[in-house]
Amino acid sequence: MYIFWGPLATARVAPVSDWEVYPFRRSPNKLSFTQSLLMALALPEAQGDGASNLTMHQFLRVMYADQPSLHSPIFRRDSFDSALTRSTVGDYLLGVYDDKLYSAQLQRREIERSLSAAEAELKSIFAVLAKSKQDVNPELYWQQIYIAEARRGELEAELSRLKEQRSVEKDKSRGNDEAISRAELDAAKRQLNKVLDEVARSEADIEDSKQFINEIQERLRRLEQSEATRGYLGRVALNFCPCCLSPIASQSPDSSACTLCKEPVGTPNGESQILRMRNELLIQLRESSSLVQAKATAVESARLGLPALKQNMRRLERRYIEATQSWSSDFEDAIAKINREAGALDQELKTLYENQRLFSVIRSLQERRDELQHSIHQLDTTIETLTHAQEIRKRKVALEISQATSRLLKLDLYRQEEFKSAEVVRFSFEENQVSVDGSTRFSESSTVVLRHLFHLALLTASTTVHEMRFPRLLMLDGIEDGGIELPRAYRLQEIIAAECDSYEVDFQVIMATSQIAPSLDSDRYVVGRRYSEDRRAIDLLAANAVTGAGAQSQ
Repeated sequence: MYIFWGPLATARVAPVSDWEVYPFRRSPNKLSFTQSLLMALALPEAQGDGASNLTMHQFLRVMYADQPSLHSPIFRRDSFDSALTRSTVGDYLLGVYDDKLYSAQLQRREIERSLSAAEAELKSIFAVLAKSKQDVNPELYWQQIYIAEARRGELEAELSRLKEQRSVEKDKSRGNDEAISRAELDAAKRQLNKVLDEVARSEADIEDSKQFINEIQERLRRLEQSEATRGYLGRVALNFCPCCLSPIASQSPDSSACTLCKEPVGTPNGESQILRMRNELLIQLRESSSLVQAKATAVESARLGLPALKQNMRRLERRYIEATQSWSSDFEDAIAKINREAGALDQELKTLYENQRLFSVIRSLQERRDELQHSIHQLDTTIETLTHAQEIRKRKVALEISQATSRLLKLDLYRQEEFKSAEVVRFSFEENQVSVDGSTRFSESSTVVLRHLFHLALLTASTTVHEMRFPRLLMLDGIEDGGIELPRAYRLQEIIAAECDSYEVDFQVIMATSQIAPSLDSDRYVVGRRYSEDRRAIDLLAANAVTGAGAQSQ
């Protein structure tokens, strides 16, 4: 869908490059046209059936009462439909679907998925440890590391004591071993420092990105405040000049000019710029959040490898120290024995540090699991509170719609007994059903009347109940369906027109009929010309009046 963020007059002459293209499907880096339209209407997004989100198509199924959906009281028929989707659409349009509740439910689903992944990973790790008959107590491994490190230190001290007793010249081969050990130690230090530097740089980048995200969120908040302030100050009417206190000449109530400077106000340019800025900021926010998550994962992976790198460097340091020492041939047997024990301890320490790294992963997963469980508990409390408030709001809106429908049905011609004495009108978006005093079966003509008047009641309720998200746009087709008699069809049109005349807010109702009620056949209600067999909705030019390859349509 192509969208131009500006007034219609400017859009008519604007080049294609000034229009923005929005896809049907949403993506991490691109908003769909449904998201853009909801953002322009200052309406939140809502989760639908499964992992899908509600779209403008689902909303239009309620706003458009078409001819083929005669026996579908609320929704226009759709090939892919479910009770859960209908229920969510109804709750959203009625305003009972709380944005905070939606966010909490969505966040809980995300946390629950993360919790399941953490628990599955822990379960697989413990299963492997159990099969290998390894102890799963990390404290035992820390104790074993402490004992092995202490014994390794004792061996180093004993080796130094032996070498201090007697000093001999180094062998040429030993000098070569010293150079190799030095090179390996330098390489290990460089690798460790490289990882530490990468972790430090990544952490600094993450902190910068978080500050940038906070700045974007603050700009979004200020943008909303600016829009609200602009809307508030635009409605202020001044009777006296604030500078000289002279009376200001009054102007027509229909005038859109400023009461002070008489310049036109309320032009869509400011609103268009705000919408464009909000769209750009939201895209930047999504991209920055994805980058922070990726960098945080890389830092965590690097940190898990640090213990093994440090242990390897300490092993190479000990090896280098041993290579730089010299001893007499008289002490070779004693030193060889010490080296054998030291080598065995080095291998044991390597295994212990690898296990320690595994237990660091286990501890991290356990802490993550506990945090997620605590978050779910907090969200459950929030969801329970918001759900209770939602039910109260739902009963209030349902009562308003029921009373409006009952009142409108009583204005119908006396053709249906239930309509004349209608007291309780119940409706269910989930079941796509409307009942009058418990009855849901009516004649086809009465079904037409009920369907249109219920949709009109939705519009009526949206003009007084500010929590509703019904866009105040209604399209009614098939006024003469169901074999309805002409006087009753006229009466239905008059009820719709009279109800619309009572609204005090902006709205739009499009009603298509082939038989206009005489009382409504005027320019006030009728738009365009009449259609007939001779002049249909689309006029085709005569073949001899067209030059070129084919006929054109008007």
